[in-house]
Amino acid sequence: MNEAVDVAIIGGGLVGLATALRLLESRPALRLTVIEQETELAVHQSGHNSGVIHAGLYYPPGSLKAALCREGKADLEAFCEVHGIPFQRVGKLVVAVRDEELPRLEELHGRGVANEVPGLEIIGPERIREIEPHAAGIRGLWSPTTGIVDFRRVAMAMADEVRARGGEILTGRRVTRIDPRRDALALSTRAGETVAGSVIACAGLWADRVAALTG
Repeated sequence: MNEAVDVAIIGGGLVGLATALRLLESRPALRLTVIEQETELAVHQSGHNSGVIHAGLYYPPGSLKAALCREGKADLEAFCEVHGIPFQRVGKLVVAVRDEELPRLEELHGRGVANEVPGLEIIGPERIREIEPHAAGIRGLWSPTTGIVDFRRVAMAMADEVRARGGEILTGRRVTRIDPRRDALALSTRAGETVAGSVIACAGLWADRVAALTG
């Protein structure tokens, strides 16, 4: 089977599906295909992560990572609300157990404040035990807006949106070759070939192997 599309995205995890969705939101007429080697979506890192919705404690203030973490958290929570995906703001407790760890805790606090993370609080041992009885430390950093979500469920909702907007998702199709054609690239799989004007690799831990296919 040979197919011709404007954009092919290699990888059906969160990054690949989110990229597909954003492209279709901005260009509704785009002919777009997501190609995933597994028979199901989001079965690698996207379906086996910690499920944390990070508030933005760790990244240097003013960095792109800090900005995207803050904006991404808000966008993700809004997406979950629209699609009925439960998430919880359970909070995060970062604990210092030795005196030499206190400067690092203060640095995290400063980064979080600079990154406009709401509700941050430096707390002592009694408050640590109140929040988490099984934790012990001399001082802690409490981030009440850090959350958790089932990211595989998020990925499935993204996939539904991609299909609803006219995108195609092909599973069980490992890309084995990428060959240049005139103004396009041909992606070979055992089930056939897809010719795309542009290819975006979102292959996670397989990214180096996909890159090698381009020569």
